[in-house]
Amino acid sequence: MTRPRAVVVGASGFLGRHVRSALTTAGWQVVAAARHPDGPRRITLPPAGPLRPVLAPALRDLSPALVVNAAGLIWRPEPAAMAVANAEVPEQIALALADSGVPARLVHLGSCLEYAPVPPPVAIDERTPTRPTSPYGRTKLEGCRRLGAVAAAHGLDAVVLRVFNAIGPGMSPVSVLGAALAALRAARGRGGRAELRLLNLRQHRDYVDARDVADAVVAAATAAVGDDRTLNVGSGVARSAEEVVRALAGASGVGHDLVLVPAPAGTARAAGAGWQLADIRRARAVLGWSPRRSLSTTVRDVWAYAYADDPATRLMEERRASRHD
Repeated sequence: MTRPRAVVVGASGFLGRHVRSALTTAGWQVVAAARHPDGPRRITLPPAGPLRPVLAPALRDLSPALVVNAAGLIWRPEPAAMAVANAEVPEQIALALADSGVPARLVHLGSCLEYAPVPPPVAIDERTPTRPTSPYGRTKLEGCRRLGAVAAAHGLDAVVLRVFNAIGPGMSPVSVLGAALAALRAARGRGGRAELRLLNLRQHRDYVDARDVADAVVAAATAAVGDDRTLNVGSGVARSAEEVVRALAGASGVGHDLVLVPAPAGTARAAGAGWQLADIRRARAVLGWSPRRSLSTTVRDVWAYAYADDPATRLMEERRASRHD
């Protein structure tokens, strides 16, 4: 029996790697599309310029049943680069799929930061107005709108998953959790205590395991979505960064001191929101999906993956981490 084929754009990124792994485990033939793809099946995208001329013929040749856009840029606050990665790339992917004539489902990973801020304890559902307050959120919303316009014009089968704050093995070292992880590793290496410094912004966010996000992509690949084509993907729990960092430090077993630093007056909140809580009832109903991994499992696996220094051990940890509780 021939396995269905999927093309994952941004397959070498944090979420892209997890999506690729989950699809492979679910029986898909996965083709990685990235600037520096790896593996036997791959599409090398241009480092600059439009993706459409390269991606369209590749999609025509491969005839995938699924195209996933897991590309994006958040941790480099460069407006021009964000505009390309978050707004132009989704449009280019949709145009390439339309050019190819392939009737594939297109799953796009959007962001919770496309929504307007809400006060606690309100949960953000898909009817919440889209009014982002950060450059990242604005470019992600623009990307969703452009992709949606192409999909409507060409009759594409497109689904948007609005992802909340994804964390997990292999996450960015410049994120709050990534910085804490680096400090814990350094302290363990020198046999001392780690000083973990956090701005005391009193934010609460919905942190979801990246592998649960990848499972949602697998579910969205074949689900009968009907008119519900924008779906929230989160944990359904609001937590402070302090709680998540403390959980990671506890999983590491490294002695530590957590210091909450007063935020300077006028400090901009990178995420543009002080409270985030995902209402995931639509994803449960439409996709038959729910997050499966607890925070303790996530931080344990983040630590295990980061501390596996040799390739063989890292591969073993990565495979173990891909299993559910």
